[in-house]
Amino acid sequence: MTHLLIVGRPGIGKTTVMSHLVQAVRRHPIDGFLTEELREGEQRVGFWLSPLDGRQVLLAHRRLESGCRVGAYKVNVDVLDHVAVPIIQRAMQRARVLFLDELGTMELCSARLLAAVQEAFDRGPSIVATAGLSPHPFLASLKRRKDVELIPLSSSNRALVAEELTARVQALCAQDDAARALQQQADRICQMIVAGDVPQIDIEIQQAALRDAVARTFPDRHGLYHLVYETRFRRLWQQFRHQ
Repeated sequence: MTHLLIVGRPGIGKTTVMSHLVQAVRRHPIDGFLTEELREGEQRVGFWLSPLDGRQVLLAHRRLESGCRVGAYKVNVDVLDHVAVPIIQRAMQRARVLFLDELGTMELCSARLLAAVQEAFDRGPSIVATAGLSPHPFLASLKRRKDVELIPLSSSNRALVAEELTARVQALCAQDDAARALQQQADRICQMIVAGDVPQIDIEIQQAALRDAVARTFPDRHGLYHLVYETRFRRLWQQFRHQ
């Protein structure tokens, strides 16, 4: 896995999935932030930027007097510049996985954040990020990258996506040499798919070898190959070979 970009409409559960993934690998070297709703009764009035260290910082609110206007909200760009950006910079030095929830219109108000996100995708750790469906040039450029796997999220696949990605980030963070070897083998297959010029038969041979290796390493987890690897390969094939 290089980078994952979970995409879906507002309210579909992207932050819920991200929270689940964070909890699954909390004891490993991770960093990042969530973007969580601030509600007064039944009404959403703003958003928190919630770093993984437990803080909550007000990112946007309907009643802020100043800031970048996004719909009904004013965005505190200083929070993006002085909280979110240092988190990304810190993660590039020491994190194995960087969680960015979400890369949306509010977050993209900050030129400094845009630059930090671009640098992290270019030179940082593996990234798990979320984004909406609204068009934006920066997000469009991320979605076209060959090191970014798009994960469409819907109400019908949300539980399966959460299960799959949990297994994948746990494998990525694993200290076990055998699990890391499987991860590296899978990454090579992904590179073959994305390259576009490797014959399908060669890829299928490598997939069969990985299937056998997974069965030997985890004989009691019969569905692991399908859950973690086969779904990933099929999604990449659709993303990069069926355009």
